[in-house]
Amino acid sequence: MAKSTVTRLPPNTRTAKSTLIPKHLAKDEFARRLYKLMLDKGWRQADLARAADLPRNAISVYLRGASLPNPESTKALAKAFGIEPGELLPNYTESAIERDNPELEFRVSPADPKKAWLRVNRLVMMSTAVKIMALLEDDNANQSK
Repeated sequence: MAKSTVTRLPPNTRTAKSTLIPKHLAKDEFARRLYKLMLDKGWRQADLARAADLPRNAISVYLRGASLPNPESTKALAKAFGIEPGELLPNYTESAIERDNPELEFRVSPADPKKAWLRVNRLVMMSTAVKIMALLEDDNANQSK
């Protein structure tokens, strides 16, 4: 089993203004940041959509604060403005990690709609993990009958 490493900062180095801790932006804060960057360039929504190669309605959704962009769209928007994705949306790294390693993933098998792929990447109590493993073993036994 792999050994995990935890790094802890001494108490005197923890400050509210630390540059090591990215600010997590809410949708409306991101919308304001995106709007300001767009105005600084003198762009309209259509101009930003063309520069980022994204649909104009996606730009509208971001500017209204209805949604945050996915990692690919964040990367495209940042490239259009000539900045790093993490500078545009500090949540970028966090969401990219979540997308690469989702907590729970469920996909119906295209070959057999009665079966599904299930991926769980979550810390659970040992008793819960044992129950899940028992269910999976029962499922395997039923499939081989």
